[in-house]
Amino acid sequence: MPITDVQTEHMARRYFVFTVNYRLIFRFARTEADAEALKWEALHLLPAVTQAVQLPVPKPDLSSFERMEPGFAFMGCSRIEGEPLWPETLESLNGTDAAERAAVSLADFLHRLHTADLPERPGGDPADLVSDLRLIGVDLLYKRAADELFERMSTQAQQRAREDFGIFAKQEANMKRQVRIHGAFGPVHILWEAQEEAVSGIVGFGSSHLGDPAFDLAALLSAYGLPFYEQVLKHYPGGQALDSRARFHASVQPLREALHGLDHEDDESLQYGLAAYERYACGPPIGSRET
Repeated sequence: MPITDVQTEHMARRYFVFTVNYRLIFRFARTEADAEALKWEALHLLPAVTQAVQLPVPKPDLSSFERMEPGFAFMGCSRIEGEPLWPETLESLNGTDAAERAAVSLADFLHRLHTADLPERPGGDPADLVSDLRLIGVDLLYKRAADELFERMSTQAQQRAREDFGIFAKQEANMKRQVRIHGAFGPVHILWEAQEEAVSGIVGFGSSHLGDPAFDLAALLSAYGLPFYEQVLKHYPGGQALDSRARFHASVQPLREALHGLDHEDDESLQYGLAAYERYACGPPIGSRET
């Protein structure tokens, strides 16, 4: 294959990502564990997701897993046309048919994903994925917050956290089962075709894991705000049953940010997360129109 252009993507955490000739996207594993995850995604997860949803998702047309080591194991997919659906892009469409179509598309995608009979990963999701601060379970999140963040928080914020986590624990106990979720359903992974004014595809399945379907909906609330989140929820069958859990997941996102800053000696992230949670704890409920 003649190579006329190579662009390096800098946002990928677990992979080296290259766009070749403006039309092919290659992901190379950084570690052997990432190579195993990439192999499962390419050979099992993505083909099953393709059959379950209507929006385009990456199709691993090119891959090599003969050598499961960094620099050799890779997956290559044709580039899906479109750019990330940034919040400001969606904001410019407020009140239009395009915004409504986007809500319908995303609700349909998530519902199909969450209800599909997708393959189980042998041995379960890898430890490095489920320990990711963006994805760790609520019990562990609360323990870490109580042990490492409470001393930096106001009494009111601590009390709000205790109450919210307690309420969520009761809701979680009634959750029927975990499902395969996207896990990183944010603007960078939702592609938008400006000329057609439509969602053109969903990418970024490297964080997919068994979890609470409300987690994916919470990502939309955090990124795009309450009005669009409510539009999506309206078109997600049975979405109201997930609403309170989605709002909770969105409310504790600042705690994940603060813990990330603590773990990586990033004081800016630590302080940003703490300040954001203080605003939530001292204000109206998460997602209210007053926030």
